[in-house]
Amino acid sequence: MGTEKNKTKWCNVRLSMPEHQSLMARMAGTTCNSLSEYVRRVLFGGVVTTKVRDQSMDAFMEELIALRLELTALGNNFNQVVRKLNAIPPSAEYLHWLVISEKHQRELLGKIEHIQKRISDFSSLWLQE
Repeated sequence: MGTEKNKTKWCNVRLSMPEHQSLMARMAGTTCNSLSEYVRRVLFGGVVTTKVRDQSMDAFMEELIALRLELTALGNNFNQVVRKLNAIPPSAEYLHWLVISEKHQRELLGKIEHIQKRISDFSSLWLQE
């Protein structure tokens, strides 16, 4: 492929509707950003990277996305419980449970953050970004 930046020459090709649809479908399955880029790579023996979807990974991602939503809801619920606990007048037992709940809250939120980060990492891989 040429390294020339400005493309000044045109090469027109007539296609039937089925041929055009087939060409567009083939290009859509690649990482090429334009039809011109795809056609130049095919014509001049360039590398055309195709996108591949693993159906088991698709199912896994659906499950992870649902899990992320559940974890977010759990974290929000836990925060609400702690806020309500903080609204109760202090006592010895209350203070004991407050310390324990705050420790668990930090652990839960840390785990949620870690899991959400991993889900985002898998999402990027799944989307082939």
